[in-house]
Parts: sequence; C-alpha cells; structure tokens
Amino acid sequence: MSKSFLSAICLFCAAMALFSCQNQSAQSENQRTEDKPKVDTVRPAPATSNATGTFTLTSGIVYWAGQKALGDGHNGNIQVLEGTLELSEGRLLSGNVVLDMNTVSVSDLKDPEEKRDLESHLKDADFFEVKKFPKAEFKFSEVYPSNNPDFNAVIAGSLTMKGKTKSVNIPVMLKINEDDLTAESATFPINRTDWGVNFRSGLLGTAKDKLINDVVTLSISLKAKKEK
Repeated sequence: MSKSFLSAICLFCAAMALFSCQNQSAQSENQRTEDKPKVDTVRPAPATSNATGTFTLTSGIVYWAGQKALGDGHNGNIQVLEGTLELSEGRLLSGNVVLDMNTVSVSDLKDPEEKRDLESHLKDADFFEVKKFPKAEFKFSEVYPSNNPDFNAVIAGSLTMKGKTKSVNIPVMLKINEDDLTAESATFPINRTDWGVNFRSGLLGTAKDKLINDVVTLSISLKAKKEK
C-alpha cells in the first residue's frame, strides 16, 4: 500500500472525527438552548389567598394615549362604570368591566377651550359616538399566569365598543387578599380601526401630515371588594 494512499485515509479519518465532535457539540448546545425556559413562559402560579366568590368593582380607570404620525399626540382617561369579578381559591376566573364612554377626557391640554373642543370631538361620530354607544364592555373567562416581572397574569377576553366586538389580551399585576383585589395593567396596544374608529386613519389614505396612528396604547387600574 502506497504512502500517499495511507496519508489520504488518515486525513479522511481525521476529518470525520472532527465533524463528529463538532456535530455532537452542536447537538449538545441545541439541547441546552431548548432546555432554557422562554422569557415569558406561562407557568402555574401559587394562589396568594383563599378568596372565593364575587368581587364588585369599587373604582376603575382606563388611561389612553394616541399619537399623530407627525408631531405630538394626546392622552387622557375613561372612567369605569361598573363590573364584577369571579374568583375561586385566590384565582381570578372571569368577569366583566363596563366603561362609561361619556367620561372620555383629555389630560395633556391646559387650555380649557382646547380641552373642551377635543373632548367634544372624541365623543362625536368621528371617534366614539357616545350618544349612540354610551358604554363599552370588556368580558373575559380566561386568565393565564405569567412569570413576566411586569405582570403576573394575562387576561384574555373581548372588548365591545361602538357595536363591534374584538379579542383583547390584557397583561395585569393582580394582588388579591380575602376581601380586596387590585389590578394594575402594563401598557398594551389596540388598533382603533378594529372598532370602526377610522378618523384620519391610514385606512382612508390620509395624508401623512394629517395622519393619526391607528394603534392606541391603554393601561387599566381597578379595585374590587368581595360581596358580603
């Protein structure tokens, strides 16, 4: 057998051994990566109390913020009218939250006339048409625990506004004891056009200098007390 042939065999065996080691290393690394929990993996969370029964909302507010495509935006709030929440052994199960759309207000404008004009516009047919649709309602029957540091639950439900119903997921930090519940949401987005709020939307081909972004950000603060 020639020396050149033996050399070729040795090189081939060395290459195969190197490839095998690299492949095993890659497989091991992939396995380690797959074993790592995802950042927002939903995991069962221990109940923080034994609270069971119906809780009635005692106060609530929704904070909103809208932005123009070019230039500034505005922000304000909407008051919660009423609502109930059902709990079992310290876990939130279902509920409904009703918003009073007549309370839509603007917080960032200091001039009383500008503030009044914008609030009036938000209540007319261009936006929320509150005379025809005085209430909006969020209903839910699914609550998922979360290990995200900013919220410990995701409430999956549906928001009915201006006669249209669409799914919405709300990330909240829930705090529950035997008789009281508080819920503070992280900021979350909705697309206003899903509920027919199309004024100066990109859907209408609005010029960019007049365009108002379709996405509006919301956050919610609620307090509830157990019914006796």
